[in-house]
Amino acid sequence: MFVSIFFGPPGAGKGTQARRIAEKFNLVNFDTGKVIEETVHNLNYQNDPIIQREKNNFDQGYLCTPEWVTEIVQKEIKKIHQNRQGIAFSGSPRTLYEVERIIPLLENLYGRDNLFIFKINLSQEGAIFRNLHRRVCEKCGYQVVYSEETKNWQFCPLCGGKLVVRTLDNQESIKIRWQEYRERTQPVFDYLIQNKFKINEINGEPSPNIVTKEILKCLKDQNKK
Repeated sequence: MFVSIFFGPPGAGKGTQARRIAEKFNLVNFDTGKVIEETVHNLNYQNDPIIQREKNNFDQGYLCTPEWVTEIVQKEIKKIHQNRQGIAFSGSPRTLYEVERIIPLLENLYGRDNLFIFKINLSQEGAIFRNLHRRVCEKCGYQVVYSEETKNWQFCPLCGGKLVVRTLDNQESIKIRWQEYRERTQPVFDYLIQNKFKINEINGEPSPNIVTKEILKCLKDQNKK
């Protein structure tokens, strides 16, 4: 069992790469953003003041409260480990508060040698373009990255569901999310470096297939050591 963690600005392809690695190695694909989105838009919680506060943050493009996110993630990690499964993380941990609590838990459960950390780099211009053109299956949540091949797709290649643009994928929200990533995620990298975790830097500008090949190469190389 091992854990892969994908960092990167909005539009870098964290979710796509986490899903691919999860499928290849039979890991649980843990998309923190998707878990949060499903929670805050659950009608059963529409009168819960804490959930509504987090919904407001999420819908405006701001990061949700670290304490709240951490509690959700820690519970899921323990359940997954009990089932003897590895994890591919997309979008967590995002803040210093989260990383100080989630990384030690993962290290304790899976072992440091089984943690693989990736930072997918993408320019702000690239992030804005990708997010404005990104579509999501309203049925299964599969994300379709814009390309010449996919630009005219109307239905999900996995389940046939309708492809739609997410409400939070607008230019103002994307800029906020980019700035949030820069300001609040940098301390995460500082923590990882200080604690001597290896961060594999990946160029996120090429096509998803090229990025996947680079990630697989890093996994192979790190496993040799």
